[in-house]
Order: sequence, then structure tokens, then C-alpha cells
Amino acid sequence: MIRIVEVGPRDGLQSIKQPIPISVKLDWIEKLINSGLKEVEMASFVSPKWVPQMADSLEICQRLKHKNSGFWGLVPNEKGYESFLDSGLKQAAFFTAVSDEFNQKNVNRDFLSHLKELEPLMQKAVAEGLRVRLYVSTVFDCPYSGSLPEKLVAKRLSELVKLPFHDLSLGDTIGRAVPKRVRALSRFIKSLMPLHQVSWHFHDTYGMALANCAQALELGFQRFDTSASGLGGCPYAPGASGNMATEDLVFFLEGQGERTGIDWASLCSASEGINRFLNRNTRPKTVR
Repeated sequence: MIRIVEVGPRDGLQSIKQPIPISVKLDWIEKLINSGLKEVEMASFVSPKWVPQMADSLEICQRLKHKNSGFWGLVPNEKGYESFLDSGLKQAAFFTAVSDEFNQKNVNRDFLSHLKELEPLMQKAVAEGLRVRLYVSTVFDCPYSGSLPEKLVAKRLSELVKLPFHDLSLGDTIGRAVPKRVRALSRFIKSLMPLHQVSWHFHDTYGMALANCAQALELGFQRFDTSASGLGGCPYAPGASGNMATEDLVFFLEGQGERTGIDWASLCSASEGINRFLNRNTRPKTVR
């Protein structure tokens, strides 16, 4: 079965300036779960100063009716990890980037410095019985330094796979990847680690996300990160708004005969409340 990690409640909302009541967020998360989504990233333990929308993450974790072992929380550093432990979540997501410039803008460290900081934190999480995921941004392009050399990407991914994790998510941060580039990187990834540990996180900035998912699927990958209603994108990547819409990927997969375990009609209606509150027209092509 294809595995989808729903990132909307975290990645989808983190850049929105408008305050969203916790009741609206909880209603959305519950409906997403009821549609059949098994894994939802719904919290981020970053500083509220930098991402105010995520300031209620701990309360959301405590108030959710579902006590789902598939919930993920984003952990930026040691302080964030302590808050994560208070949440009761069992799955911790850490993040870094191939690009030094992106890392500097995001965490004020270059790649190697951030790597040294991440390793003991991830080791601690694994030792404490948590499931650990590592997001790697800018595996194709950086919003600040442009297209990244394949040799640099390969070298840094080779270093990152030495870290302790269960799941590696590869991010097309500004959405400029096309299937040809996905094929090229996939060949290297296949030589590096088992496919069942790899997820793809495509952005739809240039309308290529579904084509890239289809290419990855053809190559044997079965894990994808998506956001309901296409909400979100990277707050540190100018112009990169628009995650792959969960509704569109589920429609495509089910049409291809792939099992997702997700009820598409329920999924489509799940985001009506959040879109109404944000006064936002839905982005998924299959919902229009």
C-alpha cells in the first residue's frame, strides 16, 4: 500500500499570518484522520517568535480526540525536543538542507555544523524509542544559490544517511524538479539505502509535483508527503508556495489501481472548514 504523510496541519499552516483558532485546526485534523490518513504531521516545536502559527502545537497534541501513533511533530533543536516530549507524540521529525545558504537562513548554521548538532539529538530520540524522520530540503535547487551540483547533493546525502532515522524525506523545496531529475537522483538513492525508508516531498510551484510523483512511483518508491488542499510551502523559500495536494495524489493513485486506504470524497470535504475560514479557494485540480 502507498504511504502518504499528510503535512498540511504543520507545513500547510506554518506560513499563514492570520491567527487560526485551535478549534478550527482540531476540526481539520480530526476530519483528515477520519478520511483514512494514517500519518499526519500536526505540530511544530519551533520558537513561536519565528513561527507564531505553531505556538499552540502542544495544546493541539493534548486536545486531539484521536490518540494516533501516526502523528508527527517537527523538532528544530534541543529545546524543541523537550517540548516534543511533553506532547506525548511518538514520532519526531528533524530537518536540514543540502544547501549551506539555505541552512544559514533557516537555522543559522552551515551544513556540517548542523549535522553535528542533529546527530546526538536524533540518537537520543531513537534510544528513547521514538520513530525518527529526517527532512532534507534543497535536494535539487536552493532558493538562494540556485541549482545544486549533483556531486554536492550525492556527497551530502551520503553523509546524512549515517544518521539514525527510520524515514528520509527528500524535498524539492522550490518545485523546479522534473521527472528527468527525479530519475537521476533516484538512481543514486537506490544505491544508498532501501526504498522503503525514502519519502518524496514535491512542491507544485511549476505544476510538476504530480508528474514527479508518478515518476517516483514508476521507479519503485511508495512514500510521499502531501498537504490537503495544497496548502503551504516553505516559509524560507520565496515563491515556493504550494505543496502537492493530497486530494490530487489520492485521485491519481486510486485511478492507477494503487491502494491508499483513503476515502477520496471524505478527504475532499475535510478541508472545507479551513478553506472557508481562510477565505481561500481550494487548489486541488481534482476538487474544482
